[in-house]
Amino acid sequence: MKRWTVMLIPQDRGGTQTFSLAAYHFWVAIGLSIGLSTILAFCAAFFFQRHYVIAKQATELQEQNKTMKYTLDATQTAPAVVAETSSEDVEAVERRLRAEYEASIDAITAELSELYDMEAKARDITGIAPREKSRETESTTAGGGQGGPPSGYTPVAYLGVENQFRPPHVIYGLSRPSADLILQEIRVRQQSLSELVVDGKAAAEKVSRIPSVWPLLNGAGRISSRFGYRRDPIHRRVRHHDGTDLAAPTGTKIRATAVGKVSFSAYDQFFGNLVRIDHGNGLETWYAHLSKRTCKVGDSVDRSTIIGHVGSTGRSTGAHLHYEVRRNGNPVDSEKYLSD
Repeated sequence: MKRWTVMLIPQDRGGTQTFSLAAYHFWVAIGLSIGLSTILAFCAAFFFQRHYVIAKQATELQEQNKTMKYTLDATQTAPAVVAETSSEDVEAVERRLRAEYEASIDAITAELSELYDMEAKARDITGIAPREKSRETESTTAGGGQGGPPSGYTPVAYLGVENQFRPPHVIYGLSRPSADLILQEIRVRQQSLSELVVDGKAAAEKVSRIPSVWPLLNGAGRISSRFGYRRDPIHRRVRHHDGTDLAAPTGTKIRATAVGKVSFSAYDQFFGNLVRIDHGNGLETWYAHLSKRTCKVGDSVDRSTIIGHVGSTGRSTGAHLHYEVRRNGNPVDSEKYLSD
């Protein structure tokens, strides 16, 4: 093993000192230096991170302190601001809010009155009168303050026969209705308009079931024999003719004259190929002497649905459609139901 000799010679006086060092002495010194450097570096990093965390917490505490100070200052100065507000300012704010409220009430009242007038015009045009009794939705909320007129009483006044198409109302004509009356009027309007829609649909359905069109497609044909007494074309005797004969070429398309359901579609000894349609409310139409039937029993038909073609089947002298309208089983003048 290599060894080194180190001599220490003083500058002034004294004895010379000699040291003998081996190689491992140097390695031990180097190891101690590295270990000490590592410990110092770890301590520096630890204290730096600790300083960063503490500094961040201090910043957050400062922000919280500022917020709390701002809130405390606002709380302390709020009474002063209120105290500085004069009674005149408070009254001015109240007047402004009241004016805005009254303006809103006036606007709502005007809109409801206009809606009432529009409904009245619609009822006048359609002839659909209001229902006899208003059925407003009763409150089911339990508890709290409640009041109002006795049960079953309604403030809606239905007018006489001369004004039977006027809808019910609560605030119509009032200049300064309360908010409660406005809410009640909104419910009345909603109920009345809902009833008008339902009744209008029912009326439209009823009208759609009344025969009102020319039974031959595209206005074809002409009247060759009317309803009433006539001389029978075969036996030449005076007999009652229960329908209206429309002469037209064989094969001319025949259409239903109203909404209904086919109640009969077969061959008859006298009427030939016959189709009967039930329109409800006691109304029925007959189509006789057809060359061809294009519908069967149970079929639902609309106005203008093709149900067959003109012919001369059964007891007939030529191509024509025998068209009948019957009410409650009795034939009526079908010509009154014909239109182009």
